[in-house]
Amino acid sequence: MIFKFSNDYLIDSFTLVDNLFIGEFMPYAEADQIKVYLYGLMLCAGRPADGDLETMSRKLCISEDDIIEAFKYWEDVGLVKIVSKHPLEVKYLSFKNQGTPPKKYKAEKYADFNAHLQQLFPDRMLTPNEYHEYYNFLESYGMTQNALLMAVQYCINIKGPTVRYPYILSVAKSWASEGVLTTDDVETKLNEYEAQSEEMRKVLKALGRKGGADLEEKQLLAKWTKTWGFNINAVVFAAKQLKSKTFKKLDDKLDEYYRMNIYTEPEMKDYVKRLDSLKELAVKVNKTIGVFYESLEHIIEVYTTPWTEKGFDEEALLTIAHYCFLSGIKTLEGMNAHVNKFYSLGLTTKEAINQYIAAQVEFDEAIKRVIARTGRVRNVTDADREFYKAWESDWGFSEEIILYAAECAAGKTYPMPYINQLLSSWKQKGVKTIEEARAFGDATPKKADNVQIMREYTKEDLSAIFKGTNSFDGSDI
Repeated sequence: MIFKFSNDYLIDSFTLVDNLFIGEFMPYAEADQIKVYLYGLMLCAGRPADGDLETMSRKLCISEDDIIEAFKYWEDVGLVKIVSKHPLEVKYLSFKNQGTPPKKYKAEKYADFNAHLQQLFPDRMLTPNEYHEYYNFLESYGMTQNALLMAVQYCINIKGPTVRYPYILSVAKSWASEGVLTTDDVETKLNEYEAQSEEMRKVLKALGRKGGADLEEKQLLAKWTKTWGFNINAVVFAAKQLKSKTFKKLDDKLDEYYRMNIYTEPEMKDYVKRLDSLKELAVKVNKTIGVFYESLEHIIEVYTTPWTEKGFDEEALLTIAHYCFLSGIKTLEGMNAHVNKFYSLGLTTKEAINQYIAAQVEFDEAIKRVIARTGRVRNVTDADREFYKAWESDWGFSEEIILYAAECAAGKTYPMPYINQLLSSWKQKGVKTIEEARAFGDATPKKADNVQIMREYTKEDLSAIFKGTNSFDGSDI
């Protein structure tokens, strides 16, 4: 069975409004906010046909955006919950369980403030909700009433008498976050903006703008010059280079320069000159390692510019890219790790890198010969390289002696550990030539042959040895 009201019944029916809304919430809301709340309350009672946003906007003569803003206000005070904006779906909440009435303030506390504030807007009457928002700000941020009135006047000077309180409070909150709380603080802040006037005119001219700058733009100029450290000539040069001449684009460009440690006009000019060559280099590197990026700005900023600043020229970078590709490294991040490695070794030219690669290949070939003498077939590992470096550089054995030790290790279950043991025993016996090695043969020391009485050492004795490893080379053994 289906039950529903007739249209004429719905027209004749009533919408109940809680007295708590009338007494505690309505006095602080604007007219449009009240209209939106009551209309939505009526829809909750059974008029879904009129519930779409377009119909609601037409009947209330309020724009769809302002309707959503009104519901945001009621959501902030806890009377509704916006479930969805597209399509609009609003859930009305219980007063007793959810609603928190706006905080009340003593009238006499803000009597003078109210009078002076209204005088600043002679063409319209301020609403109770506007006053309440100003009170909330004063109570929350600690700005004095006169300082806030100065902020209101400044915003009127910038935006005109139609400026709304959300913009004014946004400015006031920004100032308060910087510690601007008193009339003296506001005076100092306004003097700073006034001191910017000549610099701002230069920026506006470079951007092709006529008229003055708004507050946000003045704050951006302060950030560029005081926080980031750009001088006005650098800011103007960056502005002139933009295709889309807006403060937002200029902020993005200066942020890019800031991250690349480029602060002066000469540095920017040099970067602009080098930009084409950096783009060509980025394309060549990408092609060499086998990647493609449609946009090169990020690659230039993160990779090619830092690489060239380290002293790598194009030949050196393409050489590294070539070796990375051959070794299976096909990402810019992977290549970057090897560029940084070569830089740490002081190798920034093609010749130096090739010599290093040749030496490393020759080093690995020597290790391969050792592995082959043990009767094994496998790739060289980092552990192998560490062993061979110790045998050759630290222990002083020639390749001939090392290869003989490898022959002795042939057939052993663990040939590399055996070579370590054998060469260690030869080092202790002072073996210097292949003849001496053959004389001792492949007999590794037995435990029984080296039975010694353990001497007791003090902490100072051991500390001098193990903490001073740089000077301990075993040459006296």
